[in-house]
Amino acid sequence: MIRLENISKSYGDQQVISGLGLEIPDGGRLAIMGRSGAGKTTLINIIMGLIKPDSGSISFSERRRFGAVFQEDRLVEPLTAFVNCRIVLKKGSDEGRIQAVLDSLGITKELSKKPVNELSGGERRRVATARMILSEPDIFVLDEPFKGIDSETLPRVTEAVSKAAEGKTLILVTHSPEEAEALGCRVMHL
Repeated sequence: MIRLENISKSYGDQQVISGLGLEIPDGGRLAIMGRSGAGKTTLINIIMGLIKPDSGSISFSERRRFGAVFQEDRLVEPLTAFVNCRIVLKKGSDEGRIQAVLDSLGITKELSKKPVNELSGGERRRVATARMILSEPDIFVLDEPFKGIDSETLPRVTEAVSKAAEGKTLILVTHSPEEAEALGCRVMHL
């Protein structure tokens, strides 16, 4: 269980989140939706401990190893897609899993050998998603993870993410009700 109580956050004079209470059960799936600037990214950054709220508290009922796909890809540009994914593997992990996860997201062996700075925006998003899956998180946090992914590829990607997150907590920031539905999320509007 992730429990947020009376969370507030301001940037200067601008109140972004005010008195927010929220519970996400272990294994729950939540989509956070709202207009631009409503505090969606701020909220997930507070949950992950990347920024501190001005007030309120957060508690977790169990382990909390986060895996995230941020709005920006945060890939190591000159390295190949494969090596970008290998970076997050736990010591002694089977490297064979890397290509299997990349394949599930539509990144072929040929593409996985290319430096990520030679990939399209949608391909880069899928590499960032593969890296998050391979990090084996307890909590999946996805901040607009599917932008730039074409409509033909999107069902494959959402299916791979949904399967990887089975039994784990998933938090999605999106503007798309279809993405929320594809991942089986309950929706919260900010």
